[in-house]
Amino acid sequence: MASLTTHLLNLDPTALTQATQHPFLTAAATSTLPKSKLQAWLGQDRLYQIAYLPFIGTLLSRIGIPDSADREATLEWRTADLLLDALTNIRDEMRLFESTAEGEGWLDAICGVQAGRQTRAYQDLFAGATAQGRGVVVGLVVLWATESCYLRAWRWAKGQVTRKEGDGEGDVMQRTFIPAWSSGEFEGFVERIRGVVDEFGEQMERDGREWRECEAAWRQVLWAEREFWPDV
Repeated sequence: MASLTTHLLNLDPTALTQATQHPFLTAAATSTLPKSKLQAWLGQDRLYQIAYLPFIGTLLSRIGIPDSADREATLEWRTADLLLDALTNIRDEMRLFESTAEGEGWLDAICGVQAGRQTRAYQDLFAGATAQGRGVVVGLVVLWATESCYLRAWRWAKGQVTRKEGDGEGDVMQRTFIPAWSSGEFEGFVERIRGVVDEFGEQMERDGREWRECEAAWRQVLWAEREFWPDV
């Protein structure tokens, strides 16, 4: 029987492709992305990062930390450990955004912006996934779905990278962001989330209420990811 994440990945392959293979990614990979589009997207993605912090914090608060001798082997502790790493990762990601933007001379352009419709959709998705009465697995599915789609998208973009002769290391997307978001380290983090989600999935009733909530959360993330990429 397929694991929860395998089941979700096969729910709507067309929507998954649309969420992870977008013209914005092609433009980013081929140095044809207008600077204004890049700055606008980075500003919104930075707001996503800010919303990610309380989302992870709320998930962490829902995990019961065991005090048994085998604490580190328990699913609860491994989940908490994963969420702590998620907080560290997003902190580092925000620093990467800001230091890179500062080095490029447009830090002010990505700070102090208003959340767009697509960003508000993610803020609402995070809030809904951690609402009272929701099982922690739904929030973990949202976490895995967002990170998995992001990895797939930038892995796909990496395969589209082209450089003109004399371009050296390429522009800021080719030089900094695409390598960071398609790295083996990031893939390992996504796989850790997937493993935890699948363990929770093994404890669920297939086609039960929580299972259906996970399906709905996956579909919402696919929609939000597709909409988050700006038109180019």
